[in-house]
Amino acid sequence: MYENFIGLKEEKRDIIINSALMEFAKKGYDLASTNEMVKAAGISKGALFHYFASKKALFLFLCEYVFGVVSREFYEQIGHCGGDLLARYRRAAMLKGAVYQRYPPMFEFIKRLTVEKSSEIAAELKEQLEKMTDYGYQCLLGNLDTSLFRQDVPADKIRDLTIWALENYGNRSLKLTGDQRAEDIDMEALSFDFDQYLDVLRKCFYKQ
Repeated sequence: MYENFIGLKEEKRDIIINSALMEFAKKGYDLASTNEMVKAAGISKGALFHYFASKKALFLFLCEYVFGVVSREFYEQIGHCGGDLLARYRRAAMLKGAVYQRYPPMFEFIKRLTVEKSSEIAAELKEQLEKMTDYGYQCLLGNLDTSLFRQDVPADKIRDLTIWALENYGNRSLKLTGDQRAEDIDMEALSFDFDQYLDVLRKCFYKQ
């Protein structure tokens, strides 16, 4: 569907992608301007619409592109640390920080997706987000080593309580850093704070 765009030289393609990501991230779907995107990318509007039939097509391509990067460089790397649930969450946090620092426009775009309200792309975005969430849980929770957990508490309860705690921690962190650019976030401080909570969960739910 996007053969003409995919066939561009990588440098030019990345400039267009990053320009579009930042415009959507700053203003949301409805207010994002393709005029601003082409100005930032240094291309004509005709060229943009040669690659993408509409603003909606461009937005949905960016969703697929972002989710592809997140899958390849984040989700698919989580399980490499074995079946320890807390170790996986820690690895996930480290990978997320690395991805965000490597692709700042993508980080801003993802943050905007979580609050995007446009009715024009609501159905497609909901489907994409659900697909990625389901895939993420498969990577995070598949083949867990529950023998690490305390034996006097059901393993599924430990798993669920851990997920709820760490997802709420992640939501809190996202709110605290919501107005900051990716490059301005103190990843080292966030990592230290996160490790302290992981230690508490390990003491509560793991064999000592």
